[in-house]
Amino acid sequence: MRRVARPALLALAVLMAGCSIAPRVPQPPVTLPQRYAQAPAHALGPAPDLAHWWRSFHDPQLDALVQRALAQNLGLRAAGERLAAARALLDTPQARHLPQESVYTNEEPTPGSTASYFQLGFDAVWQFGLFGRGKSEQRIVDSNAALAAGDRAAAQVALVAEVARAYLDWCAASQRVIDARALLRQAGQRLHLQQVRVEQHLDAPVTAASARAAWESARAARVTAESDAVIARQQLAVLLSTPAAQLHLQLPGSMPRPPAVPPALPPADLLRTRPDIQGAEAMILHAAGQLGIARAELYPRLGLGWTATASARTAGGEIGRLRTIPSLGPVINMPIFDWGLRKAQVRADGHRLKAAVLDYRQTVLTAVSEVEQAYATLRAAHASAQAAQAGLVAARQSARASAARNRLGLGDGLAAGAAKDAALRAAIDAARARAAEGIAYVALYKALGGASPLTTVGAAR
Repeated sequence: MRRVARPALLALAVLMAGCSIAPRVPQPPVTLPQRYAQAPAHALGPAPDLAHWWRSFHDPQLDALVQRALAQNLGLRAAGERLAAARALLDTPQARHLPQESVYTNEEPTPGSTASYFQLGFDAVWQFGLFGRGKSEQRIVDSNAALAAGDRAAAQVALVAEVARAYLDWCAASQRVIDARALLRQAGQRLHLQQVRVEQHLDAPVTAASARAAWESARAARVTAESDAVIARQQLAVLLSTPAAQLHLQLPGSMPRPPAVPPALPPADLLRTRPDIQGAEAMILHAAGQLGIARAELYPRLGLGWTATASARTAGGEIGRLRTIPSLGPVINMPIFDWGLRKAQVRADGHRLKAAVLDYRQTVLTAVSEVEQAYATLRAAHASAQAAQAGLVAARQSARASAARNRLGLGDGLAAGAAKDAALRAAIDAARARAAEGIAYVALYKALGGASPLTTVGAAR
């Protein structure tokens, strides 16, 4: 570091500071449609409660699980700590360009080892954040905090969606377990009846083999449903960061279902609800800060320094005599020649800023596309759930009619059993369809950025 005592140089450098400012943060042009093309043609539901969208299932157990996950999930808590760490550095750029003071002590012998001195010194340096350096440094820490906030928001959105999805999977699998066990009992009874008919030479042996195959299929379906329920339960335990043995679940009376009418949310609202869009915006701010620092490196670093050093001889003649020497003056570090490295850095950071703008635009387009796909998936899932429910009603009516004929002695029991089996299989299909509809609803709110604690990105300073 070279100290120059000529005030004229300092004044000239300060005037040069007005020739360079931090680059403007680009505002990417984004054109969004007025409404989603894949949304239902009829009027949508009211504006959604993005902060508590899962409550639309009206399931107290789901509400409790989400709250536990938000309070206990270790990944979300870790993201919160990283956010706190980023926010703790928000004021450091300003502090970096305030006077810095330090005190030091030292003990040195003379080169000829004829005496030894004890030194006590005081240094004060005030580095100026000129040429856009201070503003650019502030942009970087602001963007780091915004990125950390976006990461935590994304973790919260994903956590709530995964809890809801795993819970719906568990409810559907648990209901399938009940139906599969009933189906297995029916298959066992039919197998026994078929074996009796074969023994009485009323049917060919192949019919018993067919009944046994149906029983094996029913047993496999029961095992699959039980495994699915265990897997969903384990997923919930992981999301709640708790041992599965401590997770107590009660099967609801009916499968939780989302509202029949999807929520209404304009595409433009994605700019404030999607954490990935806010993160992409923060990356633009970060790239602008990096470019500003690269430009500032083309100019001198200016500051003001003051030093006071006191020394006393501890060995040799005149031991104990204290001498003090103060020093005050400008601190200038001026770049002269570096083979074009700094200019290359400016060009590179300029391209990174352009890339950040393009990434932002692509992120917005991807977000709109994900919502469009989620709406289309929800429409298809809703239609499938309605069809499965209609099939279940018809199958149950047929089962009741077959049971009535059997009670009147108009059937041999096999037809009634087959009708009851068909009703149980229809119930399993309906449970799957309802779960798929609920999961599609969850995916829609995840695409909308539901449960995100963020609404805006920190404004650029």
